[in-house]
Amino acid sequence: MTPNEKDYMDRYIYQIIRRLPKAQRDEVRMELEELISDMYTDKGSMEEVLTELGDPAEFAKQYQSSQRYLIGPEYFDTYLWFVKVVLICAAIPILVISLINAIGEMPAISSQHSASVMIRTIANGLTAGITDAVLSCVAAFGAVTLTFAVMERKKVQFELKKAEKWSLESLSGESKTPASRSRWTPKFLEPVPDKKAIISRGDSIAGIIFIVIFSVLLIFAPHFFAVFFTEGETVMTVPIFNLEQWSIVLPVLIISLLIGLADEILRLVVGVYCGLVMISNIICGLLQIVLSIVVLKVLPIWNPNFAPEIERALVDHADSGSGFLTYWNADMVSNGLLIFIAAITVFEIGVTIYRTLRYGAPIKNG
Repeated sequence: MTPNEKDYMDRYIYQIIRRLPKAQRDEVRMELEELISDMYTDKGSMEEVLTELGDPAEFAKQYQSSQRYLIGPEYFDTYLWFVKVVLICAAIPILVISLINAIGEMPAISSQHSASVMIRTIANGLTAGITDAVLSCVAAFGAVTLTFAVMERKKVQFELKKAEKWSLESLSGESKTPASRSRWTPKFLEPVPDKKAIISRGDSIAGIIFIVIFSVLLIFAPHFFAVFFTEGETVMTVPIFNLEQWSIVLPVLIISLLIGLADEILRLVVGVYCGLVMISNIICGLLQIVLSIVVLKVLPIWNPNFAPEIERALVDHADSGSGFLTYWNADMVSNGLLIFIAAITVFEIGVTIYRTLRYGAPIKNG
C-alpha cells in the first residue's frame, strides 16, 4: 500500500467515524482498517476498494441505530456538552443576582424585624430567582436544540451539493450520464485535518461562557454595572448605563452578543479552521464592529448624570471622588472601548484567516 493509498484510506475512515458516537469510534476504526486492508489485498487498488464501499456518509449508517435524528451522532456529543454549559451559565448568574438582591434588602429591615422575616425575605428572593432561572434555562435549551437541529439539516444539504460539484470536476473527460455524475469516488474525500488546524475547545468554552453570562447580566441586572459605596448601613449605587433608555440599547447589545454566540457555536461544531469558519468569523466580526459603533457612538448607552450623581453621593467625601470624576468622560470611554473591541476583533479575524490558509481547508473555487 503506497502512502497516497494509505492517505485515502485514512480519509475514508475519518469521514465515517466522525459521524459516530465517541464510544464506537475506536472499534469501528479498527474494523474498517482490517476490512479495507483485506479488500486491498484482493483487488490491489485502493480506489476500487473505496469506490466499492461507496459514500462514507451512507456507509456510516450501517453503524447507526436509526437514520433519522433531531441531533445526529456527529453533533450529539458536542450538543450535549454545549447544553450543559449553557444551562449552567444561564441559571447560576440569575440565582446569584436574586440572592444579592434579597440580601440587599436585609439592612433596611434588620433593625425592625425578627430573623424569621429576614429568612423569609431571602427565601422569597431565591424563589423568584429559581423561577427566572427555570424560564431562562427552558429558553436556552430550546434555542440550543433548534440551532443544532438546523445545523444537522443544513449539513446534509451541504454535503449533497458538494458531492455533485466533486463529481462534475473529478469525472471530467468521462461519461457525463446522470449515473456517472451521481457515482461516489474516493476523490470526494477531504484530508484528515492538520493538528494545528483544530480549533481550541478551551477558547470556545471561554467565549460561550462569557457571552451567556454577560447576556444574562445585561438582561436581568444591568443595574449591577454601577459604582457602589456605603452610606451608613445603606448600599448606594450609581449606574454606569442609561437605564431609562435601556429598552432601546439592550436589543442591539443582545443582537451583537448572539452574532458572537453563533460564530462560537459554528467553531465548536466544525472543530477545525476551514473556509466556512473563516467566512463566518469575518462576517460576524465586521457585524459586531458595526453594532459596537451603533451602541457606543449613536445610542444613549451611558448614564448622562453619572458624574453629577457621584458628586452628590460623595458630598461628604469629596477628596475620594474628585480624582475619578476628573478623568470621567463618556466620549473618551466610548472611543477607548470601540478601539479595544475593534482591535480584538481584527486580531481574531487575522488569526482565523492565517490558520485557515496555512493549516486548514479554505473554500475552493470552481
